[in-house]
Amino acid sequence: MSDPLVRMLGPITIRQGRGAPVAPARLDRVVLAHLALAEGRAVSTTELVDAVWGAEVPDGARNALQVKVSRLRRHLGPRRDALRHDQGSYRLDLPASEVDLRLFGELAGAAAEALADGSADDALTAAERALALWQGPPLGELDDHPRLVAARSRAAEQRAALVEVAAEAMLATESRGPRAVDLLRGLLAEDPLRTRARLLLMRALDRAGRRAEALAVYDVGRRVLAEHTGLAVPEELQQEFDRLLAAERTATRRERDHVRVHAVPAGAMDTARWLASEGAVEAALELALRGSWWWWLGGRRSEGRDLLEELVGVTSSRSADGPAVLGATAWRAVFDSATACAEEAIAAGERALEEMRDVGWGRHESVAGVLLAERLLQRGEPGRAALLLAGSRAGFARTQDRWGLALVGLTEAKAELQRGQVARAAAGGRSSQRAFEELDDAAGQMMAMDLLGYCAEIVGDLPTAARTHQRALALARDVDAPEWQATQLTRLGSVQALLGAEPTLGTLRSAVELARSIGSAAGVALAQNSLGLARGLGGDHDRAAELHAGTLDWYEQQRSSAGISYTTGRLASELAATVGDEAVRLANRSVELAHRTGDPRAVAHGLEALALTRADAPTRARALGGARALRRRTRSPLPPVVARSLGQAQRQLADELGDELLPRMREGAREVATAPG
Repeated sequence: MSDPLVRMLGPITIRQGRGAPVAPARLDRVVLAHLALAEGRAVSTTELVDAVWGAEVPDGARNALQVKVSRLRRHLGPRRDALRHDQGSYRLDLPASEVDLRLFGELAGAAAEALADGSADDALTAAERALALWQGPPLGELDDHPRLVAARSRAAEQRAALVEVAAEAMLATESRGPRAVDLLRGLLAEDPLRTRARLLLMRALDRAGRRAEALAVYDVGRRVLAEHTGLAVPEELQQEFDRLLAAERTATRRERDHVRVHAVPAGAMDTARWLASEGAVEAALELALRGSWWWWLGGRRSEGRDLLEELVGVTSSRSADGPAVLGATAWRAVFDSATACAEEAIAAGERALEEMRDVGWGRHESVAGVLLAERLLQRGEPGRAALLLAGSRAGFARTQDRWGLALVGLTEAKAELQRGQVARAAAGGRSSQRAFEELDDAAGQMMAMDLLGYCAEIVGDLPTAARTHQRALALARDVDAPEWQATQLTRLGSVQALLGAEPTLGTLRSAVELARSIGSAAGVALAQNSLGLARGLGGDHDRAAELHAGTLDWYEQQRSSAGISYTTGRLASELAATVGDEAVRLANRSVELAHRTGDPRAVAHGLEALALTRADAPTRARALGGARALRRRTRSPLPPVVARSLGQAQRQLADELGDELLPRMREGAREVATAPG
């Protein structure tokens, strides 16, 4: 296909024979654009003068226009006669093949027609020819004249529709189907409201064996539609989701007659505000507290937090803080515990719950205590978490609340995991899962499976981990828990990265996209760290370092010892080859904060970073020996793909230290013998 003479899809240029295209002067380009858009029709001198100068027409504008036309004729060379003057008008008479914007439109129409006729190969050929013409935003360097704005809008819509045609044609040809995923992801990034693109992306991902991502694409689309338009999901998109979900349930062998899902009645938040306005503030608070667990689970955390803040403000202005206010304060802390003000929020929640110890915690306060404890464990503060868990267990035990006791047991199992007791953590997770199954509580089963999948990953049983997270992901959809959906996509993507599976990056991008769509900064941080791990394992160390550095900023705002420790360790490992001093500083910080969390696996992670970054061989050997000892003690071997770099480091140390290597490694093992766990 020869290059068109006039290009407007990107910088406006005119082809000069076999030489480089020339870009006319700016106002000359304005004249050329308006003449080309007329598609051979006459454009009056008055119209062109208005297009070039607008309301501020200079003296001699018509003569100046003639000069611009003369220059354009010189640029057109052998085709100069195509630009003609006739009775006060100008006309650029070129065939569609010589103007890229017109050729683009003809090819796009041919592609759509071929696809409708069932000729996928012909459709794809025409679509690819058309897309190859697109060099950038059409007419982008010119002003916002109405004719140009309309042309840009038409071209952008044509291109979007053409991408969908190309993707659908690719799906019809087995060998080209995977290419459709990247095309459609790019289109949805530009316009997330395109239903056809979202439907095709779901199909493309499912066909590529990436059904979890396909379902996540639907989840994001449903939320985007609701937020930006208030409209329900189109029927064709809903039908595709139902089909994929049914297939996923069959694949994970968890098809059941029903899933018990609780939810707060629609309008509960408005009802609570109405009760408060009528003076029944205690009743309003009770209603809000009853809904808090479900708002936390169902991704309405900011709305739940705002409601509690309003009600606490109304109550505090009328009387001293009573039990309901203290309970609401604790729950407000739960909602704020994953934000930048997490440290202050959690401390406020602890104070509120401490004030209620004498009277005993009810169910609402006990649940809040468990969730705050879990957040503290994630931050690497097990001591404070243990106090809250003890209070919650006592509160649930007082009323023999089996559901609450199962929830406490699950979080206590996570505390065991942080102490390096993986087998105990898994046993506790299985016990909680059985309890939630007996209670027919899908949300509880989902949370238990999250822990069990992670435990399987830690001990190296990656296939079991992947299957377990798939089941947890299906349950998260059943109970409409978007935060947990994003978490399971992240867990699944991490396992895929360790297995070397092809869908890894797509799964993790879906996790990031879903977390962003619900405003979960914690979910984005978790997913981006995993995406950084996957990038690093794939050899893209610069991109991996960028992702970890961005995540580190968020954990720094949170002042999360565990988050900072893990992320600095990963960042140090990625920078080891290029930024030595900074990598060493980060690795040292990782080890220091890991000791503070009491998690021996975190200490091992930091020592492994030291083994890759320190300059002096004896220190590297001691770090490597200490990390190996902690991995053995906690029965948490590194996956082969991660251990590869440490194996190379050990071989290098053997060359440097010779017979001194093993004694130095044993010395490092003795140094960590008294480490926690």
